[in-house]
Amino acid sequence: MSRVATMARALLYLRVATLAGQVKSRLRRLQQPKYLAGALVGTLYVYFTFLAHALHPGHRPASAGPGIPSEVFALLPDLGALVLLIILVANWAALRHASLAFSEAEIAFLFPAPVDRRMLVHYQLLSSQLGIVLTALILTAVSGRSQVFGGNPWFHAIGLWLILATLNLHFTGTSFAHSKFLNRSMTPGWQKAKTAAAVWVAVSAMIVWAWTAMRWPRQSDLDSARGFAGYVGSQLHVGPLPWLLWIPKALEAPYFADSTSAFLLVLGPALAVLVVHYFWVVHTVVSFEEASIAQAEKRATRTRRVQQGDWRGQSSARRAQRSPFNLLRNRRPEVAFLWKNLLSTSAIFRPRAAIVVLTIVLGGSEWLVRQPALEGIRIVVLTLFGVVLVLTLLLGPTIARQDLRADLPNSDILKTYPLRGWQVVLGELLTPLSILSGLIWICLLAGFLLLPGEEYTGFTPALRCGAALGLAVLAPPLVAIQLLVPNAAALIFPAWAQSAADRTAPGIEVMGQRIIFMAGQLFVTAIAAVPAVISAALVFLSAQWLLGRVAAAALGVATVFLLFCVEAWLGVRWLGDRFDHFDFSAEL
Repeated sequence: MSRVATMARALLYLRVATLAGQVKSRLRRLQQPKYLAGALVGTLYVYFTFLAHALHPGHRPASAGPGIPSEVFALLPDLGALVLLIILVANWAALRHASLAFSEAEIAFLFPAPVDRRMLVHYQLLSSQLGIVLTALILTAVSGRSQVFGGNPWFHAIGLWLILATLNLHFTGTSFAHSKFLNRSMTPGWQKAKTAAAVWVAVSAMIVWAWTAMRWPRQSDLDSARGFAGYVGSQLHVGPLPWLLWIPKALEAPYFADSTSAFLLVLGPALAVLVVHYFWVVHTVVSFEEASIAQAEKRATRTRRVQQGDWRGQSSARRAQRSPFNLLRNRRPEVAFLWKNLLSTSAIFRPRAAIVVLTIVLGGSEWLVRQPALEGIRIVVLTLFGVVLVLTLLLGPTIARQDLRADLPNSDILKTYPLRGWQVVLGELLTPLSILSGLIWICLLAGFLLLPGEEYTGFTPALRCGAALGLAVLAPPLVAIQLLVPNAAALIFPAWAQSAADRTAPGIEVMGQRIIFMAGQLFVTAIAAVPAVISAALVFLSAQWLLGRVAAAALGVATVFLLFCVEAWLGVRWLGDRFDHFDFSAEL
């Protein structure tokens, strides 16, 4: 047996053994209840959300077909090819040195070994295939649930694998080409100048050609979705675009195939594109060891920082930031926690940034309202703010972790402060409470300004103003109740909270843990809202006969606000008592 074949078998054995070790480690981890429960919940979520529709197609609703006009649907392959072309152009425009994604252990084991660079490239390409295959299957399951594109799901999976595998090879080959271009010993200065000039001339010619061949849309092209789709489709077939889109179209054609014969017909060209990329990468001679080592070190450092709570992966030696506000003017110790935690967040969460965003929302909303021709854009912007509002209420308390969840490893230090437990808990809650409440207020303001008039919605200006003010008043105590749930879970189940908080921890069991926390948060919030809603309804029904609907509605909002504040305060006091008796080292 030749030396190359022996090394290939050794590297293949290393890849398979590593994968088997990862699977065994995950299975052994299921012996712990926190991971077993998460795995069961995550598996059920994946099954009922994605797999049930694919395994039982007969139970799919009758309306689950393409809900878009045929002209727009026919345009999807061209738009997909255009997206691929933009990705490829952006990839070529970003100059970088050649590097392959090796872990620190693989670098320590493989780089000193008698393995040539071509074999290392083969090993890295083989290692990346597992992630590409899993990504293709997941995307197929997600897209197959809506049945937007129709066709066979296996065609979609194979087509996605071809696209992702080719992009992976193209990115690697591009980095190799850039590294050769930047290397002075491999590319002399005069050759760099000639190459740059040739690229500049070609790009300029393409831009001029496209500019002269394409036309701006007319009013008739914007009157309907079909007209706009026809305009876009016609512009994608003029100038240099048909030539530039030929390879992306050939690559994505298997994904859009609607029959077996059509799939087999377009599979050959797509495989040819993949094979050409493979030989391009394998037969390019370039040094990638130093860049790969530096990349592995940065990736490992960033992973360790994320696991320690710095989810942005920034350096521990951060630049000095401007104080969020003047702490000397505030005598309450809880405000010091707000000041401290705001320093650990991004600068966009400062009061000055909030004022800038508020000014932009006010000015932009007023401008859109005064532009009748932009009514469609106004509705789109209003919908986006509504989506942000809903996501903030559902996911905001889970994502905003500048509270006890981040400071839990420092609980022993917090206990040395001359403060009661409820003061520490209240101070820790102030930062996410301020951030989320401010975001909700901005969304409510945008909705109040952008909502169409009474003739379209039936809401009078007074009713719209009252609803916005009522929701703005109820937002802070409601968010406080939501934040109490994950913070209480962090104190009661610290091991669960730490594993679920690690954004670098993969696995369906960790996803299940996060689903459990999310479900618990929604359940407790709903339970807390029941007495407040019932009390507000009774107050409204009793007061509307005496004071009128406006005053009764105001009393109802005040009742909900008061009960929410009482519940939040009771939760803070209970959580503070739990914090006083908490020992992080003993819990873990």
